[in-house]
Amino acid sequence: MWIDSIAFDEMLGEARRAYPLETGGVLAGYIAGNGDPVVQHLIGPGPNAQHKRQRFHPDHDWQCRRLDEIFEMSSGQTVYLGDWHTHPDGSPHMSWLDKRTLRGIARHRDSAVARPIMMIGAGGVERWTWQVHRYSGDRMVGLSISVDVLELRPFGHVDV
Repeated sequence: MWIDSIAFDEMLGEARRAYPLETGGVLAGYIAGNGDPVVQHLIGPGPNAQHKRQRFHPDHDWQCRRLDEIFEMSSGQTVYLGDWHTHPDGSPHMSWLDKRTLRGIARHRDSAVARPIMMIGAGGVERWTWQVHRYSGDRMVGLSISVDVLELRPFGHVDV
């Protein structure tokens, strides 16, 4: 997965700001010709988000409005790719709730992305470890889902 360096810095700043509570948001961008997700924009938790030690509830309406604005400004080229959130003092691996959420996103009838991503940051104020999970399928029983762990590759803006 590629991520804009400014978007990554915004995400890291929000993780540090909210620590020791969970926070998160939305990843927006496009899918490259080779199938790699390219994150161009980060949407934060929103002003009415609820942050707890081991749970996070975003301001969904605010996030949707921001995503709509980005979509319109890009003439429909920048779309929802997935979500990101933190596990303060924890692991960047997916919890059962993360797996259930990712599966729900993939199965949502209005979702334009069949293989959404979930980026999880673990750590504290000084050090964060990030891991990107991409939905790749599931079985019919329980929460056994398959995910691919993607390499994180930052890129910067080039002024023309």
